[in-house]
Amino acid sequence: MPTDGENRDLGGHFLRRGITRRDFVVRGCALGLSATGMASALAACSGDEEKGASPPATVKTPTTSPRSDVPYPEGYVGPIASKKGTLTKDPVTLRVVVPQDPFVGDWSKNAFTKWFEQRTNVHIEWKVVAGDDSMTKVNAMIAAGDLPDAFMSIGFSPAQEMLYGSQGLFRPLNKYIDEYGVEIKRVFQDYPDTKRIITSTDKNIYSLPNLNDCFHCSAGAARTWIYQPWLDKLGLGVPQNLQDFEEVLRAFKTKDPNGNGKADEVPFMGYSWEGLDAFIMSSFLYNPGTPWLVLNDGTVEVTFDKPEWREGLRYLNKLYKEGLLPKASFTQDEEALKRVGNAAPAPILGSVRAFYQGSFLTLDDQSPKARWRDYVTVPILKGPDGTRVGPWNYYGAVSTGTFAITKACKNPEIALMWADAQYELEAIIRSNSGVLDEDWRWAKESETGLTGKQAVWTALVEYGSQKLTGRTWNQKGVQYRSNDFRVAQASDPKVPTFEKFLHDFTERDYYAYRQDKAKQLPPLSLNEEQAAQVGELATTINNHVSQMTAKFTIGEVDVNDDNEWNNYLKILDRMGVKNYLAIQQDAYTKKYT
Repeated sequence: MPTDGENRDLGGHFLRRGITRRDFVVRGCALGLSATGMASALAACSGDEEKGASPPATVKTPTTSPRSDVPYPEGYVGPIASKKGTLTKDPVTLRVVVPQDPFVGDWSKNAFTKWFEQRTNVHIEWKVVAGDDSMTKVNAMIAAGDLPDAFMSIGFSPAQEMLYGSQGLFRPLNKYIDEYGVEIKRVFQDYPDTKRIITSTDKNIYSLPNLNDCFHCSAGAARTWIYQPWLDKLGLGVPQNLQDFEEVLRAFKTKDPNGNGKADEVPFMGYSWEGLDAFIMSSFLYNPGTPWLVLNDGTVEVTFDKPEWREGLRYLNKLYKEGLLPKASFTQDEEALKRVGNAAPAPILGSVRAFYQGSFLTLDDQSPKARWRDYVTVPILKGPDGTRVGPWNYYGAVSTGTFAITKACKNPEIALMWADAQYELEAIIRSNSGVLDEDWRWAKESETGLTGKQAVWTALVEYGSQKLTGRTWNQKGVQYRSNDFRVAQASDPKVPTFEKFLHDFTERDYYAYRQDKAKQLPPLSLNEEQAAQVGELATTINNHVSQMTAKFTIGEVDVNDDNEWNNYLKILDRMGVKNYLAIQQDAYTKKYT
């Protein structure tokens, strides 16, 4: 299962957060290497070109032909199952740096690794970097001149790509994509935003992306849950506006809906990893959540200095004063929240702001009576003036920095084709779900997916099972997982999985209230100087906004006091909000206008 901050199967929901100064240093645009220092490192790297794992090979024109024996639902858009020819006549070896993953195990002995080598005729010498400081280790490799042929799933930021590309460390991939990128061009056709997002402001593409179009993830920033059995017992409906929500929470607090004779019910709760603001503020203004950046007719703005934001804080303060929202919502982590959600024998959690059921409960997909099945979503609530606009992450499907080819690679065409071949349908399923006909199989014509349409494939082993250890790359390769692909996994309608609930609830309660795409700030390409400035400013500003949101809510600072509110705005101004926005505006203008 995904962990916080990962862009995994459920991770597409995380909105892009402002890069911090620490992120910038650790993730590679510094580590003691200024642009000048990086140039010195690259000079040291230049000799590495003579030590490539394979000499230049004769490149074969990529061959691929769609298979006719795989079922697809009507109108399917996504990866296609194809017959592939090998990439070279003679075996070629590439050196590739990857992150350590316990589910992958030994990369060289992994089942998918062996299958993919047979398919491509490309052997990989793996260099594994381990731990949370993997980017630090990558930078150390670069500084030492120990360049591989490629980096995969390291997660380079756009700023890093710009720096490394401009210094000659990363090869521009444009010409290789044009000539050899069979599958990535399908991605560009199906998802036109992708090419623009991964293209740097110098018009070069320095890495291949992941595409994971998770429908329910797009609404994850605001998704909120409520316990249906309590609503039924009290004769209440799912709230549709802020007043309804207050009344339901009061009933949860005062009417003993769990029937144990104790006043132990928690009407509404959040936790520190996911803010309450994206849900509550949606009744007052469009608010995407951290780092609270939006577009207003092409102008980059923040939401946390608006009068509507203040109104949302007043509402949160009202809930807190009535004992409907505990202080712990701003400090507890996910494990603490799960202890509340899993309370036994009687449930005590009435409503909760959380991305998915597993954020606040133990998931058991096999049990038809598991508690998580009784929680339903609360829609975006109508505000006092009729505002009802929820955040929808239109750009969350695309993750940049997934596969970069270095200057040291003697066979960049083959490296590009090797990565490109991972976008093909069978390769994607094998890399995520294991061995064909052992861990998964192609669907039968009688099987249906999450939306009731024809299924494409069927899992024989549950995702995340220890049985898959050493048999998949656990989403660490290059991915093309369109929405149609994701919902085309066979689903048992009698015992639906949590993914089925997430999809249906998102369609019912959030999709109709999504903001216009023109209001969302798309991913930006910052240069080294801009990223450093933004990182430092974002850390200071975002921490202040988070702290003041909590203080205004719990009444430590009076949100109704004009002097306090104006002081909050003055502090933001002194922290450099105007400069912060000016940098973002410049980057947006250069990339998208």
